[in-house]
Amino acid sequence: MRTPVNAFYYPDMVSSEDTLKKAILFFDEIHFIDRASYSFGGGGMGQIMTIGCASPLRSFESSFRENGVPLYVHAAPIGPLPAEILEQVTADINDSSFVSRFQNGLATSTTFRDIEIVPGNYGESGMQEDLVKTLVGMNLVEGLSQHPNAMALLIDGTVEPFKTRTEVEKARVLVHSAARCSVNINVALQASSKHGMTPFADASPFGDLLGSKYQRAISAAQKTVPSVQLTDLSFSVFDELIPAELLAEMTIRDVVRYRKESTTAREEFLEHLSVLQVKQGALKPDDDYNVAVSKIVTTEIVPAATAYRKKLEGIGETFLGSLAKGAWTAVGTMPVGAVGLTLFGALSWPHLIAFAGPAAALVGTAAIDAFIASRTATRECAISYVLSLES
Repeated sequence: MRTPVNAFYYPDMVSSEDTLKKAILFFDEIHFIDRASYSFGGGGMGQIMTIGCASPLRSFESSFRENGVPLYVHAAPIGPLPAEILEQVTADINDSSFVSRFQNGLATSTTFRDIEIVPGNYGESGMQEDLVKTLVGMNLVEGLSQHPNAMALLIDGTVEPFKTRTEVEKARVLVHSAARCSVNINVALQASSKHGMTPFADASPFGDLLGSKYQRAISAAQKTVPSVQLTDLSFSVFDELIPAELLAEMTIRDVVRYRKESTTAREEFLEHLSVLQVKQGALKPDDDYNVAVSKIVTTEIVPAATAYRKKLEGIGETFLGSLAKGAWTAVGTMPVGAVGLTLFGALSWPHLIAFAGPAAALVGTAAIDAFIASRTATRECAISYVLSLES
C-alpha cells in the first residue's frame, strides 16, 4: 500500500489553472495556503512588510470536496515573522547560490517570473519585463559590495527601496524579491512537515531553489535525507508525455470527472512513481535537483511510454491485417476501407452489430481480440493513466 500523496503548493496562495488541473489528476489531497502578512527588520525603510490575502480557492473548497477532490486552504502566519522562519530566510538570501538561482529563474521561466514579479507598472523601473531585464542583467557581487551580506542590505534603511538607479538599489530589489519567495517556501515547508505533506510547485526554478536549501531546510524540517519529491516527478512526467494544448482544452469539471473515472489507474501510476522514487535513492548535497528528476523521466518514463505506444500500434496493425484478409475472403465485394473507417470512426457495439452475416462475425471477433489485447497492454503500463488523456 503506497503512502498517500498529500501535496502542498508553496509558491503563492493560488496556482495557475493548468497546475490545479495536474494536481487534481495526480494527488490524493491538495493543500494551499493564504498569502502571509509578515514583517521583519528595523524601522522606517529598513522594515520589511507584506500584505496578507485570503486564497481565492477558499470559495471553492467545499465544492471540490463534495465532488471527490480533497482540497484545503490553510491560514498563513500574520505579524512578525517567526524566529525559525526568519532564520531560514536569512540563510537563504545570504546564500549567493539561492539568490543567483532566483535571478536565473526570472530569466528562464515565464511562470516563475509572473509569480515572483507580478505583471504591472513599476514606475521608474518600467513595466514587468523592464524590471525583470534589469534584475537579471545586474551584477549581484557589485550590488552587495557595500554590505557584509544580503540581509544587511535588505534591512539597511539608507538604501531607498523599489528603486533601480544604482547597482545597490537593484541588488536590494532583487534580494527583497528573493526574500519574499523564501518566506513562501519556508512557511510551506514548515506547514507541510508539520502535517505530513509534500511540497509541489509549477516551475523548475522552484526545484533549483529547493536544491540549494536541501541540507539547511528540507533535511532539518523533514528529518530525512533529501530525495526527489514525488510531486515534482508527477508533473515532469505529465509535461513530458501530454501536450500543453490538450490540458488547456480540458475544463476543471472534465479533470474532476476523469479523476473519478480513473481511480484505479491513478493508484497504479502513483505506485509506479513511488517505486521509481525509492529506486532513485537519496540526493547528494551538490546534486542538481532538476537533473535528477529529468534523469528518472528520461531513463524510466519515456522508454515505458514508448514501449506502451508501440504495443498498442502492434495491436492495431494485427487487427487491421486480420480484418483486411478476412474481409476480402469472407465478404468478397465489401470494401476493407469501409470496415476500418466504421470501426475506428465510431467504435461502439451498436455500430458493430449493424453489420450482417460474415462481416459481423469478422469485425466482432477482431474487435474483441483488439480490445482484450489493448486492455492487457494498459494493465502492463502504469504510465497509461497519463497517456489515456490523449484519447
